[in-house]
Amino acid sequence: MIYGVGIDLVKIERMKDVVDRWGRKFLERVFTQSEISYCYEKKNPYLSLSVR
Repeated sequence: MIYGVGIDLVKIERMKDVVDRWGRKFLERVFTQSEISYCYEKKNPYLSLSVR
């Protein structure tokens, strides 16, 4: 079995553009419902989505 640890860097503006373009279809494919709810409770949901 392969184990690995890594990070992906995502610009907040890019996350906003993707969510604006694809909406719920993108969000539900990438995040769990609880992650989506948590992020949208925040002042800047795109920031929260970007760091998940």
